[in-house]
Amino acid sequence: MPTPVLLAEAVSRRYRNGRGVGPVSLRVEGGEVLALVGPNGSGKTTLVRCLGTRSPHQSGELLWFGKPDPRRARGRLGVVFDATAHVDELSGEENLQFFARVRGGASTEPLLRDAELTEVAGEPISSYSYGMRRRLLLAEALLGDPELLILDEPTLGLDVVGRRWLADTLAERRRRGLVAVVSTNDTEFVEAVATRVGFLIDGLLVQDAPLHQLLASVGGLREIHLSCRAGVDADLLRRVAGVERVAEVEGGFTVLATRRDGLLADVLACIGELDRKLVDLSVREPGLADCFLRLTGRSLDG
Repeated sequence: MPTPVLLAEAVSRRYRNGRGVGPVSLRVEGGEVLALVGPNGSGKTTLVRCLGTRSPHQSGELLWFGKPDPRRARGRLGVVFDATAHVDELSGEENLQFFARVRGGASTEPLLRDAELTEVAGEPISSYSYGMRRRLLLAEALLGDPELLILDEPTLGLDVVGRRWLADTLAERRRRGLVAVVSTNDTEFVEAVATRVGFLIDGLLVQDAPLHQLLASVGGLREIHLSCRAGVDADLLRRVAGVERVAEVEGGFTVLATRRDGLLADVLACIGELDRKLVDLSVREPGLADCFLRLTGRSLDG
């Protein structure tokens, strides 16, 4: 069996208030894009900081490329966390060149081109939009073509250009056997790029499976979103035939149910006084967020 790029065995990092992550065990092989998904406070950021060598784990074993040495691993990593190290007075190209020198002189021109920053490369960072700054941050992480990318909320604030570029980049890297671990609740992006998905709840990895298996598990289901202006009894919704999960979300409910004739009418009958209570209703094919709801009973928004 080949040495995994990343191996965590019962890794934990907990804070005094009990929040944090662990014990978590996972194994990431070459050519995988692992997405970590979970509601706020589930431990995603704490875990990726440990995986990205930014925070030490307190217990368990963590190996990068078969070795438990974070310092040696850093030369083979590209990371994006929540903070940036840009110098606003310098241009985008100058910022990128600084990081390139740290990486041993990696070329900057291809990344500026691919991130569509060539035209503004000579302008100071202070003139960049937030989306442009995010693209530059990703370009810095990709310098030197690192074997392992660790990305925390990489699509947060990223513009359309950046999302397309990042998705294409992850796909191209995957074809070459390189690895990425992405922490995000952007399920549309996850469905586009991930090979595996891990669900986190209260710091624990409660599911780790190939993306296609998770999406197949919600085949034949319907997601019904109800926006209500007055109180609705969630227990009545749960008693409707075929309803698997009901999650309370801001302004209403998300209902996951088996597709059948009369389902929508039965759900609406539970609401009553529709002209007073119902503000909006939508029905769609379920995706990864619905799979999370089905398997954990929790909404990603909760």
